[in-house]
Amino acid sequence: MNGTEEINNEKVLYRGDNIIEASGVHFYYRSAADDAESAANKKEILKGVDITVKRGEFLAILGHNGSGKSTLAKHFNSILVPTSGKVEIDGMDSADDENVYNIRRKVGMVFQNPDNQIVATIVEEDVAFAPENMGLPPEEIRERVDEALKEVRMYENRDKAPHLLSGGQKQRVAIAGIIAMRPECIVLDEPTAMLDPRGRREVIETVKRLNGEQGITVIMITHYMDEAAQCDRVVVIDEGNILMDGTPREVFSRVEELEAVGLDSPQAAQLAYELRKEGFDVPSGVVSVKECADAIQKLLEERKGVAVKD
Repeated sequence: MNGTEEINNEKVLYRGDNIIEASGVHFYYRSAADDAESAANKKEILKGVDITVKRGEFLAILGHNGSGKSTLAKHFNSILVPTSGKVEIDGMDSADDENVYNIRRKVGMVFQNPDNQIVATIVEEDVAFAPENMGLPPEEIRERVDEALKEVRMYENRDKAPHLLSGGQKQRVAIAGIIAMRPECIVLDEPTAMLDPRGRREVIETVKRLNGEQGITVIMITHYMDEAAQCDRVVVIDEGNILMDGTPREVFSRVEELEAVGLDSPQAAQLAYELRKEGFDVPSGVVSVKECADAIQKLLEERKGVAVKD
C-alpha cells in the first residue's frame, strides 16, 4: 500500500508494490453541454473496473473493438479521467490537475500509428523533444537521447529522417522518445497493429528487453494473441467489464469463453484445444509452439511405443 511519512516536517509519499490502482472506474464520453439527464442516457464505456498493475509487470489487455480496452489504457496517464471511481498512479489521483505533469512523466504512452507521434524531421531531434520540454539541461538531453536510441537499437539511425525508416523502426523511435523521459511505466496501445511481421517482432523484442533488463512496467493493448502469450499476465475486457485476469496459461486455456466474446487463442493453444476435443491427452495451458510440439511428440511416442527422432 501507499502511505506517507514525515521527513523534515514534510509529508512524503512512499511507494507500494502497485504502480497503478483503479477502483470502481466508470466512464462515458461527455461534452460540456451534457446535463444530468443526458448523462444518464449515455452509453458507459467502462462499468466499474477494478484493476491493479504491479511494478515491473508485463501486462497484456485484450478485447474486441469497442470493448473499452483503449479507453482504460488512456486512464493510466490522465488522458482520460473517470466519470466516477478512482485511478491512482503511484499514489497520485489521476483526476487532480496538479498531478497530470508528474503522472505523464511516470507513465508514457505509445500509440498505434508512429507517424502521429513523431514530430521532428531528424530521429535524434524527435527523441529529444520531450526532454527539451521538460526543461532539462542540454548535456542531460544528449545523454538521455543517446541512451534511449541505444536501448531500442536505433542509435545508428540517429541522423536519419523518420520518413525513410520502416514501420517497425518508426515505432522504435516513438518508444525511444518515451523512454528518454525515463518513465517507470510504458503503455502501448496496439503498437504493432500497422506493422508487418518483421516490424512486429522488432517492437515486441524491444518492449520485452525494456521490461526484462530495465524493469520498466509495460502495459500492452493488442489484438495479437501470440504477443499476449509472451506477457506475465493477461486481462480480457468485454463490454466495459473485466472478464478474465490471469496468466497466459490460465486465460488461453478458456478457449470457448474467449470465442464467445469474439477473441481467438494463440494458434498453439487452439490446436491443443482441438486435440483435446478429439480425445487426445494433451494438457491444458499450452500456449507456445514448442509446448504444443512437445505434447504431440509425446502422444506419438506413446502410440507407437518408440521414441520419435527430432
